[in-house]
Amino acid sequence: MTNLFLESGFASFNKHGESISGDFYTTIKGKDKITFVLSDGLGSGIKANILATLTSKILGTMMASNMSIEESVYTIAKSLPVCKVRNMAYSTFTILQIYQRGDAYLAQFDNPSVILIREGKNVVYDSMCKVIYEKEIYESNIKLYIGDMIILLTDGVTSAGLGRTTKNGWRRESVIEYVQRWYTPEMSPQRMAATIANASMDLYLNYPDDDITVAVFKICERKVVNLMIGPPEHKEDDNKVLKLFFSRKGKKIICGGTTAKIASRYLNKPIVINNNTCNEEIPSTACIEGVDLVTEGVITLEKVLKIAKQYSITSNISLDLRNKIDGASMIAKILFEESTDINFFIGNAINPVHDDSNSHISYTIKLGIIRELEKILSDMGKNVKVSMC
Repeated sequence: MTNLFLESGFASFNKHGESISGDFYTTIKGKDKITFVLSDGLGSGIKANILATLTSKILGTMMASNMSIEESVYTIAKSLPVCKVRNMAYSTFTILQIYQRGDAYLAQFDNPSVILIREGKNVVYDSMCKVIYEKEIYESNIKLYIGDMIILLTDGVTSAGLGRTTKNGWRRESVIEYVQRWYTPEMSPQRMAATIANASMDLYLNYPDDDITVAVFKICERKVVNLMIGPPEHKEDDNKVLKLFFSRKGKKIICGGTTAKIASRYLNKPIVINNNTCNEEIPSTACIEGVDLVTEGVITLEKVLKIAKQYSITSNISLDLRNKIDGASMIAKILFEESTDINFFIGNAINPVHDDSNSHISYTIKLGIIRELEKILSDMGKNVKVSMC
């Protein structure tokens, strides 16, 4: 899978009235595989969270270290604290390991069965039941292909609406039908996770009786995005830097008015302003033939950073971005949902208009924004490279 990339997306809501979720998930990246564990602790709130956290972290650590499923489950059975009320220690789990060679291993215990979507359709995969320490564990080995989407759920999803809007909850079969209806080949895993979680909330009438967690993974080809932000430090380097920038494969984004003028001159193409894309916060975007997106500079980037900080913790952000056409939202959609590898070209030239220590807009602020964005994007699993010029 050297030319492939694993994208992921997560969405969750706490049970109504609870400040902490009883669901927990952990991801461990290794040299040849990624190990992900989703767990749902008995009950809700703090006690459930402790059970789920211990289960997820212990199983994740052991499985990532190539321990057997038998050893891992045995350790969990001996490690979990026993609930004094129910006199039992219990937590569901789903273990997903995706290998660089292009296949996946699943071990499932009492969570809704993992959904595998291929070319927009549900795929039925084989499972073998293995009893380990009185637990029925269902194991599967699956060959993965480009575009495959793997969806993990807790029963807060499949119980959605029970006794209110649905007689028997939102059964897995109905979730599959819903996923197939909304699926598109370009749909990001984050958007799919948010779509499922929000549909669950709708069935609960926004008062969920259980914690809701959705995790989605997608096998995709690498998608490169290149951003040029600010002109090169030395004017005589303009053409050299732009030649390098436009020689890179992938989408091209230009940020900043001066940078846009340099790109326009290099390409010998005019700048055309999109007057319908501005709002009270964000200046208009523009078009230059040969460039995928042209935006204003620091103001737009500050908004992108604000969206980035909300994106991974607020399920609705991905859905909110769908139809927005302002520059910040457009950059956010491309970076968060349409890229795997991101190259920042940061110009070191200081705009004389902004060279004021009292000004909100400055080179230092721009650089700070990029460094924060770099960290957030890396945490999302993107491959990020920053080059100064």
